[in-house]
Amino acid sequence: MSFDWKALTPHRPLDSNGVQYVVPPSGFAERIAPLVATGTTTVLVGGPVGVGKSTELARITALLRDERVACLVRLDRHENIRRLTPDQMFSRITRDLVELARIESARRGRGTQISAALLGALRVAGTVASQVTGVSIPVPEVSFTGSPRSLLDAALSEVARATGYTRISLIVDGLEKLPDTPESSEVLAALGQISDEVDIIAVVPWHVAFGVPEDTIRPAALFASLPAPGVDGTSGLAGRQFLADILTERLGLPREHLSENEDASQILGLSGVKLGRAMVLEAARWSGGLPRTFLQLMADAAQYAQIRRGGAWPNESDLADAIADQKDSFRRALLPGDSDAVRKVEGTDGREMELSRKIRLLARGVILERRQGSKYFLDIHPLAQPLLEGKRNA
Repeated sequence: MSFDWKALTPHRPLDSNGVQYVVPPSGFAERIAPLVATGTTTVLVGGPVGVGKSTELARITALLRDERVACLVRLDRHENIRRLTPDQMFSRITRDLVELARIESARRGRGTQISAALLGALRVAGTVASQVTGVSIPVPEVSFTGSPRSLLDAALSEVARATGYTRISLIVDGLEKLPDTPESSEVLAALGQISDEVDIIAVVPWHVAFGVPEDTIRPAALFASLPAPGVDGTSGLAGRQFLADILTERLGLPREHLSENEDASQILGLSGVKLGRAMVLEAARWSGGLPRTFLQLMADAAQYAQIRRGGAWPNESDLADAIADQKDSFRRALLPGDSDAVRKVEGTDGREMELSRKIRLLARGVILERRQGSKYFLDIHPLAQPLLEGKRNA
């Protein structure tokens, strides 16, 4: 039996339709969506690269969609985030919002549509194409013009009317790639200037997490960090199983084939192919709980298996080489002074680490925020740990 290892696509977040979604141990989306539904108007989401922020935002969108307009805007799919301007952000939000409104109106059988005057103005401004969801947009004889911000405000009013919903939530992804510059601060401030009647759930850069987030976006903004699940020892079994479930979903296998009800050392048979659960859980442990890293380890191990012996499933040797490759990427992320600094804050909340260093290492996933009860602490990524130990023993 063959497996479609290309389906792992480690760098691709899931869409908001819920297919292949696996609830993380933190229950992040299921915790945030009710907060928004009951009155929290601004949620700023943080976390390391590859922890699943985009997937959780898609899940939040799906959870909110039954009672309001919930528009997922993936800015980094269309814009150069490092050079993003407020006007570009407003235009992209408007485009996605209008397209979603037309789809929702059709789905709910409503005859009311976005007004021709607004669509014409958006077409003239280049915000929407000449067709939206297959419908040609004429340019009316009498139209109006405006700034990207004013067009967004008009679109928000029109969308509320066209869909019949009284509340709109904008779920904005991609802003975590903004550099720490004055220009980026203008983009974040502009996002916060959108009407208070609109909810904003946005992934933001790590530097927003320190200090007072509400000074950057909106008053009373909630900063919610998506923690990487623990994957070590007995307490980390739920985290390891979470990642194993992601693997079976991406490969299109029943979860039972790597179920936690099986003994960790048992070899499971599937159409003549033996799947080693222990090896999968070992890959989960080395990933540090980051889904992207885990999927990359498994994809790389599977590639080694294919190259070496045409194998359909990797073994421990294949995984070891995949781990070695990933360790090298972590080695290149470490700068002078990082080893000592990281060891000093391990197990603490990290407040004593120089801020710029902490932001860089958190963003790269060299150090991870873990959650235990109501407390957070810093942990060293398993792939980085041997590099730091090597320095200590040198």
